[in-house]
Amino acid sequence: MEQFKKSITDLQTDMVSAMKSISKLLLSEGRSSNTMARQMDEYLCEVENLCVKSRMALEKYRPLCEPLKVNAANEIVEQICGSAEVTNEGWVHITLNTLLPNCKHRISGYLGDTIARLISNCGYKLPYFENAFLAIVEYCNFENHNALDNDNKGWKMIPNALKGRVIEDDTQFHLSIGLFTKWLEEAWCEIYVMPPEDVSDFTYYLFSDTL
Repeated sequence: MEQFKKSITDLQTDMVSAMKSISKLLLSEGRSSNTMARQMDEYLCEVENLCVKSRMALEKYRPLCEPLKVNAANEIVEQICGSAEVTNEGWVHITLNTLLPNCKHRISGYLGDTIARLISNCGYKLPYFENAFLAIVEYCNFENHNALDNDNKGWKMIPNALKGRVIEDDTQFHLSIGLFTKWLEEAWCEIYVMPPEDVSDFTYYLFSDTL
């Protein structure tokens, strides 16, 4: 019980820190756009890390006699965040109801943790690739994007979430990566993991709008 109280107290401390960060945003009028962007990223990072820490802490102490609530929690993650499946081609397909985060200033572990949960609870027997191609497709336009430059997109946490679950390793000799964008008014992200020899089929489907 003492350890449980300590965990909750730690979460409370982190929440206070996040509240301080959002208070700074209220006072940021007149500051440079770069300063405001950094403060936004700091707040988002703290909130997202708090979410991941809360997931882990609360599940650790969840009573074993209430498995239905665990399933309900997993369903909520899927409803809010996206879904995962294995396609007829044998590809892992993950849909995220959001774009990749902007990682110019800071990045949290929220997206990686969410992807890990989606594929762990998808209900499919997942393939395991010794060598793979990872395709990340963002659907957005110039108004609703999170980052125009690919080096500012928070995609690097995706291979880490897949490693040991779907892919053996994420070194350049085991994993090839492609970042794609399709113009659309509604914004979301699709992730595909497939054998390298299926890349030509994937690109054909993608650019012929038959995915």
